[in-house]
Amino acid sequence: MKQTLDLSPLSPDYEIVGELDDAAESRTYIATRRGDASKRRDDQTAVLITIVGTPEGDEANALSHLAADTKLLMYTPHRRLVPVIDGRWLGDDTFAVVTQRLTDPSLAQRLVTGETFTNPRIAAILREVNGLLEWARDQNIVHRAISPSRVYLEPKTDRVRVAFAIAPIRRLHRSDARDDARTIARLAVAMLTGYEDPRSYEGQTLAQLRPDLPSRLAEATATLLDEKPSDVVPDVAAYIALIGMADPVAAGEAERERIRTEILEEQRAEREKLAAERAAFEQTMAIERANFEQTMAIERATFERTMAEERANLERTMADQRGSFERLMAAEREQLDQERAELQRAVTAERETLQRAAEAERAQLVAAREAMERAVAEQRAELERAALRDRRQIDALREELRRAGEREVERKRQTALEDITDTEDVLDREELATPAFIAPALAPLEPLSFDDATPLMSDDEIVFEPSRVEVPVQEEAAPVEEPSATRPSPNRRTWILAGSAAALLAVIGVGASVLGGREPAAAPATRGTRTTVSSAVIAPTSPAVATTPAATPTAPPVAPQPLAFDSASVRAASRWLDSLKDAHPVELPRRTPVGEPARDVARQSVRDAERAHDRTGERLTPTTPTQTTRPRPSMVA
Repeated sequence: MKQTLDLSPLSPDYEIVGELDDAAESRTYIATRRGDASKRRDDQTAVLITIVGTPEGDEANALSHLAADTKLLMYTPHRRLVPVIDGRWLGDDTFAVVTQRLTDPSLAQRLVTGETFTNPRIAAILREVNGLLEWARDQNIVHRAISPSRVYLEPKTDRVRVAFAIAPIRRLHRSDARDDARTIARLAVAMLTGYEDPRSYEGQTLAQLRPDLPSRLAEATATLLDEKPSDVVPDVAAYIALIGMADPVAAGEAERERIRTEILEEQRAEREKLAAERAAFEQTMAIERANFEQTMAIERATFERTMAEERANLERTMADQRGSFERLMAAEREQLDQERAELQRAVTAERETLQRAAEAERAQLVAAREAMERAVAEQRAELERAALRDRRQIDALREELRRAGEREVERKRQTALEDITDTEDVLDREELATPAFIAPALAPLEPLSFDDATPLMSDDEIVFEPSRVEVPVQEEAAPVEEPSATRPSPNRRTWILAGSAAALLAVIGVGASVLGGREPAAAPATRGTRTTVSSAVIAPTSPAVATTPAATPTAPPVAPQPLAFDSASVRAASRWLDSLKDAHPVELPRRTPVGEPARDVARQSVRDAERAHDRTGERLTPTTPTQTTRPRPSMVA
């Protein structure tokens, strides 16, 4: 039962004449446009009103897009498009499209009447429809569906005019060039087969419905109708050209099939001919193979006989040569044995000679080593005895110097007390107390150590560094000040300088006595009498001759000689005495003689200081020289 539609929105402008047809997706009415005076106009006022609803399977508001397309087509006409006059909503899900009514029959009507279309005519119609689809796609028209009932053909001229239909819109697949190509393919199949509805094909393909068409056209049509998604853009123009050339292409395919059949027949005949020739060739080859095998058997027998004879001759020759070689090798082996025996005897004699020479040289080296060890032991014992004597002498001199220093300090103190006046007692009463005795600080002697690496144990002469005389730097004399009541008297500090000089001279004397009395136990031998033991180089020039090693006899020991003496402490004492002499002209020794005893030197220094004090009566103010740190003189071996 048909659904009743409310057409009242169309009544003011259109007068409904009647219903034209009733399709599943739309309903079409014949109407006329009303004039200003509500009178009917001429035939140009006839229109078709197509009322559509939401198509089945729509997912993206197909009616809204149809309304937009209708408004766009109203103001953008095309020569192949049926003019669109108006578009109105009849409800929420109903839209009416008003187009111009045409008197030309549609493609569906011509197919129903049984009209046939030639291939060039089909190509011309499809070319016009494809041009319209490309234009609509460029204008962004969404609904571009075309069915055979909406394609109108003008009689005698085949002028094509088309009206677009609504189609459902898929959300994930929008209309594109592939859908337009599919529309062209459906129209082509309808015109080629004569059936508008694809359901009448009963599952048959274009190749089955039209076997006279070329296979390329059937394959291209099936490719365009395939709805599987693909990124390849179909070539619709080439497809339409293939339809237009279907007859020549079909003739070419028929000719190709005929040629293929002829070629297959020729190939069959050639195969049969090749089979016959192969059979004859195999028969000939069998006969030649039999003859060849017979010939080869005869030649093989002849070759085997010849090889047997040659092998026997070769074996006889090899046996004769082997006998000759064995005899020659036996003679050479005997000669080699004799030469080896002679070489062994020569080597044995040379080895015995070398062993005797080595034993003699070893005995000489052992004797020389024992003599050197005895000499070293005697020198070490003598050095230890000399060191013991030096220590005892140093201890005695130290005690004697201490007693002499105490006596000298006491004497100086008594002398100073006698020189004190009443004026000095009043002015310097705070300094009349006897100063505390300060013992002289004696630097400890260096420990004595003896080893084989010392210069005393070497055979070379000991060379000492020459003494260096340094010029002391004289300080500027202090300015002469006027005597005052608070300045101490010169005679009161005289004993301080004398005590310091005595202590310094005592230390110098002790060091000089120790270093001067030390003598080595045994002096090294001179260069002319050094013991020289040379090892003989054994280099025999022949197996029977060997070189005998030669040894130089050991020289007798030489009497010990005194060592040269030059000490840094003596040079420092000399510089100090020079400074005293510059400050106060007294006769002081510059250097301690090596052979003079230290005790006499100390006593003479004390007496010289006392005489200088008694003669001048003034305070000694020595100028201390600038001390220069110098390395201790080393003994160069």
